[in-house]
Amino acid sequence: MNDQTSALLGAVQESLREQLEAAERTFQRLQHALSTRDSAQIAALNRAVRRLRAAASGDRWTDALVAGAQAFCDRAALLYIRGTALSVEAARGFDAAGLAEVPLSEAPAFRTCLETRDSVVAMRTGAEMSPALASRLGETSQGKFYLFPVTSRTRVVAILYADAQHGDVQSDALELLATVAGAVVEHPAHKSTAEKFGAEKSANGLVRIAGTAIAGGDEHELHVKARRFARVQAAEIRLYKSENVKNGRAGRDLYTSLKTEIDAARQVYRRDFIVRSPSMVDYLHGELVRTIANDNAALLGPEYPGPLV
Repeated sequence: MNDQTSALLGAVQESLREQLEAAERTFQRLQHALSTRDSAQIAALNRAVRRLRAAASGDRWTDALVAGAQAFCDRAALLYIRGTALSVEAARGFDAAGLAEVPLSEAPAFRTCLETRDSVVAMRTGAEMSPALASRLGETSQGKFYLFPVTSRTRVVAILYADAQHGDVQSDALELLATVAGAVVEHPAHKSTAEKFGAEKSANGLVRIAGTAIAGGDEHELHVKARRFARVQAAEIRLYKSENVKNGRAGRDLYTSLKTEIDAARQVYRRDFIVRSPSMVDYLHGELVRTIANDNAALLGPEYPGPLV
């Protein structure tokens, strides 16, 4: 093994280690949050994560992911991105046999998940999920479906689909499983998966998804990290400061109730993202409005300083 190959393998192993450690930290926080509510859910999460990690050196991580996901929704599927189309690799809760590839041009929600590399929630209609998937899964304007990107390094290689016909979709648990799956794809045994599917980088440095250039190089990566940071911060505030959030909404002054947490997040966001990019937008503000204030910016209160840019 030459030095270049050794260095590459070392980088892949280090990336895998870091992603798994991050997933374990998320799992521990989620486990703590669930500990007072449902021990069965904790056990299901633990089993799913262990099974995914065990699949790191095998071929059927896709089955492990979908099987684990079904504990937190009624129906789950994993869809690969093959050029300009989606194909179902594994499914639970419905029959995907014979389902043809779905053009991304007919599946706006999936395309959004690809382009933003972020979770998406949409109405279960043909206009959002594609006529073909809606026909197989059942179209209803009263139901929602959830998409979680499985990301290897800087590429979305697959999308985890989830919905619920009778119960709830537990998005925090499913997002964790998608994160662990992304780490599994980094394993050398699955190198072909990461190379074959997902976004491609063209010679001029533009990131292309399904043939469309969406951003360029390091600037795009910084925006992706900023969006993820904003989403995680808002989700953690809602999860760990739920009483403060409830009181802040009732008093229409969330900023006063959550001043310490919001100010700390704003400080890090300014330092790590805004000062590093002239094109950066305040994704954190958007997530605070969406996740904490229920899409009503007025609930942040009169003392809220407003967007950072």
